[in-house]
Amino acid sequence: MKGLLRTLSILCAALPFGFGLIRAVQTGNDLRYLWVALAALCGAPLVMRVGSMPGTAPNRPLARSVTVFFASSFLAVLIALLLGTRLGPGILVVASAFGFCFAAATLLYVMSR
Repeated sequence: MKGLLRTLSILCAALPFGFGLIRAVQTGNDLRYLWVALAALCGAPLVMRVGSMPGTAPNRPLARSVTVFFASSFLAVLIALLLGTRLGPGILVVASAFGFCFAAATLLYVMSR
C-alpha cells in the first residue's frame, strides 16, 4: 500500500511537467508552463521542510497539503508574472491546478510514511 501511495504521489507531482511539455511541443517554443511548474514544485519541499522542523505541530497531512497548495500556487503566479504574463483568470487557473497537483502529491506522500 505504501508503495502505491508513493507512486501516485510521484505521478501527481509529474503532471504539471507533463502539461508543460505538451504546451512546449504544441507551441514549438513556449516553455513558460515548465518554468511555472518548476516554481510551483519549489513550494512543496519548502513546506515539507518547515513542517518537519523541531517544535512544529505533529505530522498533519491535510494541513501540510493545504499549505503546499497555497505556497505552490503563489510561487507559480509569481514566476508567471515575472515571465511577463498578465494577472488574470488564465494564470490563476493554471497556478491553482499546478498547486493542486503538488498538494495531492504531498498528501499521498505524507500518508505513505
